[in-house]
Amino acid sequence: MRAFTVARWMGVDVHIHPTFLLVIVWAIAQWGFGPHGGPFSLLLGLLFVLMIVGSVIVHEFGHVVMARQFGVRVLDVTLWPFGGVARIEQIPAVPRSEFLISLAGPAMNLAIFVALLPPLLLVGLIGGRDTLLAGADVFDRITIVGLVTYLALTNLLIMVFNLIPAFPMDGGRVLRAALTGALDRERATSIAVVLGTVLALATVGWGIWERSILLIAVGLFVAVAAQAESRTAHVESAMRRLRVGQFSLWDMGGVRADQPLTFALRGGPRDLVVTDQGRVIGMLWRTDLLEGLQGGVAGRTVGDVMDRSVFVADVNDSVLDVQQMMNRMNRWAVPVTENGDYKGIFTADRFVHLHRQVTPPIFSGFSVPRDWREAIRDSLGIRR
Repeated sequence: MRAFTVARWMGVDVHIHPTFLLVIVWAIAQWGFGPHGGPFSLLLGLLFVLMIVGSVIVHEFGHVVMARQFGVRVLDVTLWPFGGVARIEQIPAVPRSEFLISLAGPAMNLAIFVALLPPLLLVGLIGGRDTLLAGADVFDRITIVGLVTYLALTNLLIMVFNLIPAFPMDGGRVLRAALTGALDRERATSIAVVLGTVLALATVGWGIWERSILLIAVGLFVAVAAQAESRTAHVESAMRRLRVGQFSLWDMGGVRADQPLTFALRGGPRDLVVTDQGRVIGMLWRTDLLEGLQGGVAGRTVGDVMDRSVFVADVNDSVLDVQQMMNRMNRWAVPVTENGDYKGIFTADRFVHLHRQVTPPIFSGFSVPRDWREAIRDSLGIRR
């Protein structure tokens, strides 16, 4: 199921996954129709859920702010029933950057906990310790003081839970960053994934023992997320080792700027590289081509509508770096050169095709062309 956008903050979209509605349903059943339920209890319960959601968002935007300090682009933030996920463009290459970005989220929860301590201590001094916990069994009944108490404790719990040194928690990324200095990144990722899987199995076992559907669901969520993190790291590492020159398309050498605009339609409308004696001088985008053909084309040439500001990749650039640059520049294609001479064009479609080939667990039935299969094997050092 696709998440839907509910807000945009600091230039980052905030999404909510449809499964998050289960939390709302649970809150209504618990505090609206439970043994101590009622309108006032339901109102406080929904307010509590809203405050926890706010805490999770603050946690994720702690990652966002720190990631921007290191030039790492955050794509979006998504809320799930068991927490939030800040989706970044790439895993930080420098371990110190990943270390600090990972700690920024739990640090925000610690800040919320510390900010709530003064009013809670004041209430405790005035009304006594029992005042803080009066009616604070949040899963049974809820009070105003109990709401604030559990908000503070929940933020502390979120911080501690996220610092567990296993994927997909932030502590797993902290562990990977710490181990990368002594081990390679893939080995460090594997260790954190194994710890996450062990934690997930232990949680599922505990849930079965306690007959707790919630614990079982949390364990399954952690297991799936840990494996997804492993797959992401594996694919990113593979894409970083592949050279874009191996997968660029010659496409008849592009077009010249002095050629008629209609000539660019040979083979169908598509993005084309504009060259001059083998040198890249621009791009003819498919949308510009189609617009340029409207209203008569007499005398119009490729140079009249081509884009002269173009990013050029080298044949030895990694596929991952080129794709990320294409994302940042919002380009669907990029010319590829060798020593300044045009060698081919690399498109978003080819990246998607290649991405599917290096993720066999997901696309196990995908047909792989022989020449691409051999190029991938050579680049990754896989023996035939």
